[in-house]
Amino acid sequence: MRLRETSAVALILPLVLSFMLAGLLAGCGGSSGGQSGGGQQQGKAGGEAAKKKPLPSKIAVGTVRAYKEDKRRLSLRPAAKAQGQKPLGFKVRKNAQVTLDGKQAELKDIQEGQQAQIRYVVKNEINRAIIVQLFSKQPSGQDKKKKQPPGEDGKKQPPRDAEKTG
Repeated sequence: MRLRETSAVALILPLVLSFMLAGLLAGCGGSSGGQSGGGQQQGKAGGEAAKKKPLPSKIAVGTVRAYKEDKRRLSLRPAAKAQGQKPLGFKVRKNAQVTLDGKQAELKDIQEGQQAQIRYVVKNEINRAIIVQLFSKQPSGQDKKKKQPPGEDGKKQPPRDAEKTG
């Protein structure tokens, strides 16, 4: 009887161990069956889907405080109080779209004192400029219309008394 039990155990034991080993390798991501490669590909597919999802863009308007072309860093003094009092810093992307007065321009055209509208995304807590719209610096007084004394432009001016009541 003892001989029969020993031979049965000798046959079953390697079979059970091989199943356990195969299950262990499959569960731990071993190289059996190519299942681990599929898991990595699935992780990449999920990561690519997350990368393809566009980040929400924001817009900032203000005056260029400084621009360092070698580092592509731009500092903007916001025009709106809603954007805060402190200057906003941007990393200008290499492939950023830059325009100057509505015409295609280059990163080297960014100058201190220009008015700018910047469309940017926030990635890893860094403002990354994707579109930079620049407006030429106007010498003071050129952008304003010549003021004419009242009545010289052919239009009637309201009496001064009417302005004060109201």
